[in-house]
Order: sequence, then structure tokens, then C-alpha cells
Amino acid sequence: MIGLEDIAITRWGAVGPRIVLVHGGVQGSKVRGERHFSAQARLVDRGFQLLVPDRPGHGRSSAPGRPDDAEADGEWAAQLLGDGAHLVGHSFGGCVALAAAARRPAAVRSLTLIEPAMLALAIASPAVLGFVLRTALTLKLSRDHEARARRFGELMHIPDGLHGDDASELAAIGQAIEHLVVPRKVDLERELAVIAQAGIPLLVVTGGWGRALDVSARRAAVLGRGRLVTIESPHHFPQLVSEAFNERLAAFVTAAERRLVA
Repeated sequence: MIGLEDIAITRWGAVGPRIVLVHGGVQGSKVRGERHFSAQARLVDRGFQLLVPDRPGHGRSSAPGRPDDAEADGEWAAQLLGDGAHLVGHSFGGCVALAAAARRPAAVRSLTLIEPAMLALAIASPAVLGFVLRTALTLKLSRDHEARARRFGELMHIPDGLHGDDASELAAIGQAIEHLVVPRKVDLERELAVIAQAGIPLLVVTGGWGRALDVSARRAAVLGRGRLVTIESPHHFPQLVSEAFNERLAAFVTAAERRLVA
């Protein structure tokens, strides 16, 4: 079992409402969580403190001896909430954040999901099904692990510098993709029901570049009784393209804090 002692954590700021940011990606990547959220360091100037863990097998955290699994990662992520925090998850990290929130809803002040990897929620949509089938076929036909990782980065519109820098790293990522535990629809629906029932403020953000991600994000917002917003982005990281995400998140977190003391 992974504990917090196994997780490398970057901390920005020491006062104000606490925000935990969980990155996406696939094991084997040396990219630290702080690079996935580099633009969010500026939120310290707005009066927030931030915790950014490196998920197991990513960045500085050691490999967990198992594939990427949102349900398993949700256990240690829930511990980071302490006596209460705002939780943000990007891509596969959105599934981790949701799993953590469902485990400890009383400790979640708000939940923000950025382009969450929750395609299973809307698999009946032609846009989603088509994207999933194209992705599965393309990855299956990749000639080797490195090629698989490169193609995955292209399909998901992952910017240079956030996916892997050398052949060995890409090969490790490509191998991990084969064993990735994709969150089940039934688990995502159950966890979003917990969020809705607990009345946790939910914000779902997309970049508008991919129809499949937009459709599944909208479904997540509906099931969690949250709000869906689009921050125009040419890639899978709308939190990095401008200050727009920080402005949205700061306003959302501030409103959730006021709601708690009202």
C-alpha cells in the first residue's frame, strides 16, 4: 500500500486556503507534478497555499509495483486533504481526485476536474466511442513502446516537455500505457453521486480542442451537479495557456470558502 511517505510533494505558500493539485500522465514519466501545474504557483500571490504531489511512478516518487490505478491512488490522495482542502485533478489525475473526494467527502471544500479522463461516462456518444476506438487501434498498431508513447501524446494533444524527453523515458511510458487501469463507468458514476449528495461544489474545465473530452466532461458535470466551463486551449493543458484558469479557480475556491462560513 502506498503511503504519503512514498509521495514526493511540492509545496507553494504556507497560508490561506489549501489546494491539492493532482496531475495526470502515465507511469515512467520523469515530469514532476509541479510542471503540470507550473502556472498555478502564481496562486500564492492570491492568498492560497498549494500542495502538488508526484503520483507513484511519476517524477520523484518511486514506482508502486502496480499499474496506474485511480482507485488505488485515491487512498493516499485522500490523506493529503488533512482536515479540509480544495482538490484539483487534471486528466487521469481527475479520476484520482474524484476517487479521493468520494472517500472523504467531508474533507473536500471543492472539487475541480480539468479535462478528466472519464470517457467511460459517455461511451454511448458517437464522438466518444469513435475517439476511444481510434485511440485503441492506433496504440495497438504502434511498432514499439516508444512509438506508442509518442502517438499517445499526439492523440491527447500533450505539449512538448510534458510527456517525456528521451527514448528510454518514452519507452517506459509506452509500456505503462499497456497496463493502465481505465476507470470503470460504474465507479465514476458512484463517486460522482457521492459528490452530488454531499453538495461538494464541482467545477469541470475543458480546453475545447476535443469533442470527445468535451462530451464526457459535460456528463461528469451533470452527474456531479457541477458547472462546466471551457477555457480555450490548443492542447490538453488549459491550466497552462493563460491566467484564465487561475482566475476561474480562485473565484471558485473563494466562493466555496464563503459558502462554508455562511
